[in-house]
Amino acid sequence: MDELNRKLTAENADLRSKLAEALADSADQAAIAESAEKRSSILGAALETVPVGVVLAEAPSGEILLGNSRVVEMLGHPMLKSENFDSYGEWISFHADGRRVDSHEYPLSRVIRDGEDYAELDVHYQRGDGSRFWMKIVGRPITDDDGRMIAASVALIDIEKERQLRREQEILIAELDHRVKNAFTVVKSIVSQSLRKNGVMPGLRDTIDRRLDAYARAHAGLVGKTWKTATISGIVRDILGQQVEEGTVIMSGPDIELPSKQALALSMALYELSTNAFKYGALSAVGGTVDIEWTVSEGPDCQLEIDWRERGGPKTVEPESKGFGSFIIERALAMETQGSVTIDYPADGLTWRLIAPFAKLKQDAND
Repeated sequence: MDELNRKLTAENADLRSKLAEALADSADQAAIAESAEKRSSILGAALETVPVGVVLAEAPSGEILLGNSRVVEMLGHPMLKSENFDSYGEWISFHADGRRVDSHEYPLSRVIRDGEDYAELDVHYQRGDGSRFWMKIVGRPITDDDGRMIAASVALIDIEKERQLRREQEILIAELDHRVKNAFTVVKSIVSQSLRKNGVMPGLRDTIDRRLDAYARAHAGLVGKTWKTATISGIVRDILGQQVEEGTVIMSGPDIELPSKQALALSMALYELSTNAFKYGALSAVGGTVDIEWTVSEGPDCQLEIDWRERGGPKTVEPESKGFGSFIIERALAMETQGSVTIDYPADGLTWRLIAPFAKLKQDAND
């Protein structure tokens, strides 16, 4: 009997121990569940505070899990819980050329299916009522502590106003370009009529016409860049494109954009240099060449340096007097770039150099 009591007592103690362990595990699980629920609530609340639509999808299937209320507000229809990335075509949107966006083209698909670290696409999205608006979609992966992708998210940004402003800007710039071209035509006509008299130096009218035409071309090039910047290589090609293709002008340098005022001044300076080269310098002789090279030095006080070197032309002779062309080549460009210009006349070919503070040029381009 005593033996039986001892066994029952031991079993009872064991049961109590297991029950206590079970209760402790249950409490731990409840705490874990409560913590997870709290984190989920915080995440949901955070998603509601952002001013853009946010959609989350599971990886690797691509099943859409959730989205914030901004998505429904923007798109004008309930959240579409696509089962996988091949089903994203049910979100109806179009490219700028009118083609419908396919499932694999959406940034969410490109991140999950194709493994892209960043994906972006502008689409013309069709709302639930059939109307459309322009929307930017930006996708990024979500990874665990080991770097394995477990989900992906996209931000949906309404860019309809931005696109509308861009269209209005293009219309205004086109109208401005038309008016400026008309102004150039009027100026040329006034100059031509004013020079129709005796005592005018031969060729003066043609010289002024060519300079006005060069200024108009430089202006048109800036209009094509929305009036803000122009690349140095683009400026060179606008003036000497044929010679670059033929190999008589060799240009080299990094891809650098100049703000509009400095770009226009450089364009006019290179036009004057090229005119002189065609008339008296390297480009007037068979086998003559012009090297145009630009570099940017390193460091906080970096400098932009542009060099023009002529070779293979007639013997260089320094002009006895300087006119409007020299003003454009030297003083005008130096003033616009806040830099310095040097020009030398060694016998084997003219050399010209511009040195300007590049940090200042970049700041002007971004303003």
